[in-house]
Amino acid sequence: LGALNIGSRPAKRKSNAGVTALRAIPWIFAWTQSRFHLPVWLGIAEGFQRVKEQGKLETLREMYRTWPFFRVTMDLIEMVLAKADPTVARLYEKELVEDQYHAFGEQLRKALRSTIDIVLEVTEHPDLLTSQTTNGGQGSINTLKDKLAMRSIYLTPLNIIQVENLKRLRDIEDGKVDTKGYVPVMPWAKQMLSLHVSKDYYHAAVSDTLIITMKGIAAGMQNTG
Repeated sequence: LGALNIGSRPAKRKSNAGVTALRAIPWIFAWTQSRFHLPVWLGIAEGFQRVKEQGKLETLREMYRTWPFFRVTMDLIEMVLAKADPTVARLYEKELVEDQYHAFGEQLRKALRSTIDIVLEVTEHPDLLTSQTTNGGQGSINTLKDKLAMRSIYLTPLNIIQVENLKRLRDIEDGKVDTKGYVPVMPWAKQMLSLHVSKDYYHAAVSDTLIITMKGIAAGMQNTG
C-alpha cells in the first residue's frame, strides 16, 4: 500500500513494524481490497443480538423507520455488506494465510453472515439493498445493487491477479525466485520497468501489477478507506 504514494503520511507509524503499526486509513483500505470490510461490520451482530434477546428488536426497527441518523447509518452498513464477498476473501486466506489460521477465517465469514442476517432483521429488507413495498411484497432492486453486480464481474479477476502477485512478491522477498533471468521482450516495457526503484525487471513487473490491481479494485469498490 505504501508504494501507491497517495497518503499524506507513511502507511505505518514505524517502517520496520508489523501489521499492528498500520495507520487507520491503510488498515481500512487493505480490508476493502480483499472485499471483506471487517472493520465496518465486526461487532454489529453481537450488539444487535443482545438487544434482540432483551426483546427490543421492534425498538431497533422503529429507530430505523423514524430516526434519520440511525437509518442513514444502517443504510451505509448495508451498502458495505453488499460489497463484501466472502468467496474472494477466502481466496486470499487460502493462498496467502498459514493453514493454522484458516479455522479463524471461517469463523469470521460466519460472523459476516450473522451480521447480514441481523441487519436485514432490523431493516426488514428481504435482501441487501432491496426495499420492501408498502403491500408487503418485494420491492424494486436498488440501482446500486445492479451496479455492484456489474462491477463484480471485473473486480474478481483483479482480486485473483492481486493474490497471485502478492505470492510472487513474497517469493521475491524470501529469495525463492531468481529474478535476474527475466528480461522484458518489448522495448517499451523494458524502458518503463528500468525506472523502478528496485532496478530489477521482474520485481518491477510484479510491483507495478500489484499497484494496478489496487487502483482497479479501489475504483470498483468506490469507497477505499
